[in-house]
Amino acid sequence: MDDSALERVSARASDAVPMIDGVEVASFREVVQRLRDDFPEEDPLHVEAVVLREWEAFSAGRPLVVPTAVEEGAREILDQPLV
Repeated sequence: MDDSALERVSARASDAVPMIDGVEVASFREVVQRLRDDFPEEDPLHVEAVVLREWEAFSAGRPLVVPTAVEEGAREILDQPLV
């Protein structure tokens, strides 16, 4: 392992990692950027596709988090009277 790779790993290990429901999380953009930095020879679209495939495998299609606007939209729908 070269020194620059060691510094990247050390810097990440010391970062606070957010957790949601006991699962460590990071933004999609951050994950893709770190992988693009670590694998510069890979096509950026391929990197994104790999991350999306892994997310689907991990989550089974059920989101761990949703934007708060999703809840707001769901409330608007649920507030509608039944027809």
